[in-house]
Amino acid sequence: MPVHPTLSRRAVLRGFGATLALPTLEIMGGKTLAAAAGGDDPPRLACFYIPGGIVKRSWFPEETGTDYELPATHRPLARHRDQFSILSNLLHIEGRISGHVHPYNWLTGHNINLTPGAITNTVSMDQVAARHIGPTYLPSLSLSWKDGVGTTTLSRNALGVDVPAIGTHRTVFERLFPPADAAGLAEAKERIALDKSVLDTAMGGVRDLRRGLGYADGQRLDQYLEAVRGVERRLDDKRGILDAGRPRFDESGVRLEPRSKDSMREHIELMMDLVVLAFQTDMTRVVTQSLGGEGGPNYDEYKDWAKCAGGTLRGAHDFHHKGSSNRPPDNPDVKVLGYRDEMLTACLARLMDKLAGIEALDGTLLDHSVLLMGGSQISSHSGGSFPTLLAGGGKLGFKHGAHHRWEGGAVPMSNLYLTILQQLGCPVESFKESDGVLSELLG
Repeated sequence: MPVHPTLSRRAVLRGFGATLALPTLEIMGGKTLAAAAGGDDPPRLACFYIPGGIVKRSWFPEETGTDYELPATHRPLARHRDQFSILSNLLHIEGRISGHVHPYNWLTGHNINLTPGAITNTVSMDQVAARHIGPTYLPSLSLSWKDGVGTTTLSRNALGVDVPAIGTHRTVFERLFPPADAAGLAEAKERIALDKSVLDTAMGGVRDLRRGLGYADGQRLDQYLEAVRGVERRLDDKRGILDAGRPRFDESGVRLEPRSKDSMREHIELMMDLVVLAFQTDMTRVVTQSLGGEGGPNYDEYKDWAKCAGGTLRGAHDFHHKGSSNRPPDNPDVKVLGYRDEMLTACLARLMDKLAGIEALDGTLLDHSVLLMGGSQISSHSGGSFPTLLAGGGKLGFKHGAHHRWEGGAVPMSNLYLTILQQLGCPVESFKESDGVLSELLG
């Protein structure tokens, strides 16, 4: 298993002299920050969650291997056929749940209903990656379709607690970059110093508490202390990156306001543009994005899709339920959900175009980025086979261009997560219920 070294922005700067300014970047094209400074690119990871069910007959090919016929849902990805894989019959086994709570455990594999009367969780795969493939200004970035509504985040920290997600493009942009002015930088450094002081005080009291605890409570407290130590390390990293300064590029070329606030496609595309920007400038290397809610939202596109399908407009939740059933392909609900599925893969194809257009020292930004798009339901409420696409990462050891189908109900999704983590260079031997890597995906 190859281990891919990571390269921090500060390491690049040290290699060229402590006083060298960050290079000016051509955004959405040109080179990555590392390549512009003459260095190797670190790995990146982006995970995109599809809410509700999908149209099975339009998602999964009948054939396996490299000679499969591209199903209707994935036709927007035809130009990238050799850079993505379709995966069938992966699922959470011990962690299998039902209902509209699938976003809670898509990236964790944990049975959140294990404790009666309470929802529990464990760390998500993206946060394991964020722990190992930094340092960056933001350890990870969690994106959503709307601020503060429903289960908008896919990320859980080391304690299984939700990592808050951001749903507005301007807030994402402002969160991504250090302040541009000296006063703002000084204020940011003061906040870091204050945060470290608060952590130091809290840790002293917790260590005193540790002596009086039993084994189980002690283990839980150790998890908490490890999470706090991770925060401390990230604060140190952030201080160093503030010293390096804000990447320079034409910020006026970044669009942060959608033309229509009710367009699902535009919302997703602008968020994905920010993912490209974050990866190119190396402000973060780990991103998750929920592409919608289990029950909505009822974006404008559903009106057009319902009209094209010859059906009646209802809530997105109803289409998720009825369109993912075994109704015939000419059923209006099936058509509407099919339009949505195809739109989402078109957004992924556009993202791949942009990443492939940015040079790394070796290959492109797409070659150094692993993209996971999928969901936890083959039909509404059913987690029997996750619809899953894996793309990119050609320089990280991934081999694409095939449809892989495993024995139904036998291979945990955690095997895919373990494979991704190891190819990103994370020193992990297992993840949740994994029992091995998916060697079929590796070159």
